[in-house]
Amino acid sequence: MAPNKKYDVKFKLEVIKYSEQNSAEATARHFGIDPKRVRQWLGQKEKLFNVPPSEHRQRARLQGGGRKKVSEELEFKLSQWVLTMRVKLFRVSRKMIKMKAKELYTTVSDHGGSDFRASSGWLDKFLLRNGFTGRRCSTVAQKDARHFTEKLVSYVHYVTQTVAKKQIAEDDIIAMGETAVWFDMVGSTKVDARSARSVPLKTTGHEKSYLTVVLAAKGDGTKLKPYVVFKRAARDVKAMQDINGALVASSTNGCMNDRLTVDWLQRVVGKFSFTPRMLVWDSYRCHISSATKEELKHDYNIVTAVIPDGCTNHIQAPNLMWSQPFNANLHESYDNWMAGDADKEYTAGGNVRPPLRHLLVDWVLSAWGKLDGELVKRSFKVCGLTVAPDGSEDHLIHCFKEGEPCSSGRELLSQARQQSLKLETTREMEEDEEELERNELVVDDDNSSLHDRLSTLHPALSLEDGCLLNQISNQNLLHSESFKWMSCHHHQEEKFRAVCGV
Repeated sequence: MAPNKKYDVKFKLEVIKYSEQNSAEATARHFGIDPKRVRQWLGQKEKLFNVPPSEHRQRARLQGGGRKKVSEELEFKLSQWVLTMRVKLFRVSRKMIKMKAKELYTTVSDHGGSDFRASSGWLDKFLLRNGFTGRRCSTVAQKDARHFTEKLVSYVHYVTQTVAKKQIAEDDIIAMGETAVWFDMVGSTKVDARSARSVPLKTTGHEKSYLTVVLAAKGDGTKLKPYVVFKRAARDVKAMQDINGALVASSTNGCMNDRLTVDWLQRVVGKFSFTPRMLVWDSYRCHISSATKEELKHDYNIVTAVIPDGCTNHIQAPNLMWSQPFNANLHESYDNWMAGDADKEYTAGGNVRPPLRHLLVDWVLSAWGKLDGELVKRSFKVCGLTVAPDGSEDHLIHCFKEGEPCSSGRELLSQARQQSLKLETTREMEEDEEELERNELVVDDDNSSLHDRLSTLHPALSLEDGCLLNQISNQNLLHSESFKWMSCHHHQEEKFRAVCGV
């Protein structure tokens, strides 16, 4: 027998049906349970049969069964306190909940009067009943993707409208993004014996040392040179300027800044484009600084599209599709280096030194070269950069696909396109009407001036005669052969000859 085992409703009903043909003792022996349980379930027979079949395997107790709560009022007040603290983004720990529970217990009206210890067992059940659990801290101000739907729709609509309006070709759309590369690329899993009590790992001791790699590509799949930024190391960087296929720079913290952004624009993007271009990047401070904006005014023939805050993981091509395979290729190079003996240096104590900087640049070039060009090209579609402006390819945009948190954005994007089309149609109609009005005013002015000239030439000429004369003059028909064209106007021929002197 298993005295502490739980049994679901389905098992209890099977026991009851068997006991209808057998005694409680025989039923207990058949199912390997205590006869007391059989008699207890027989007493609950009617309630057990009333449980919905869909819950037979999910429930082990009847409604109202089990140990009662210490206090309903305490349960409500404490759960509200936890929610209020989290709304304010304050930390809530298990110890804090226990202390608050003891404090609130003295104020509730339905407590049992006995001492309340707020044990760990009580806390576990309280958290389970109210849907709470221990969580690791995530990014500050991290929000659900649904909060970004309108931003994503506005961004994609702006990109497609700008590309269509300026007639920007796919090979003139550039997406860029920065990714951090650590000197020690230690994976999260290792292979070891099952019996091992601990899993130690030897590294070069530079897990926190990193560099920045700027990756950029065009909408047709063309990959631009990677731009590698080291922390300080000015002497090594100077010696690596002749590396073919990559550009190397340095900064005080190993990250991009205004100076390096300008340098990247000049050396990677380049100036003097005869066709309009678009540069897509995130809202990192050096991308939207005044120095960068001023640089972009100098003959780049380029317009920028800035991805809204918090949306990079949903709509930025490098984050969404390039980073994972790129980093996997880097880890492969690192693992091969650690497993071999080539290109390694050791300290006096026999410890492995971190990989040399020129070796890291070689790994970056290799990883970037292995990245499939078709994947890069497809990433522009997936992120809404090269989709058709008429909405026929909106189903390819990843964040708007069915099942994604922002799936409602596809309908909102369609509505935005229709609204823009209506506004454009209305604007064109208004411009046509204005043009027509201007033309009518010009005709009226011309007729007035023509009437004045005719009065000066000959008082007998009417405005109708003048219009005909003006038409003849414009076609250079004031010669003798031109009057054949006026065969339908014989009654006016003498009048024109007298005025024109022909």
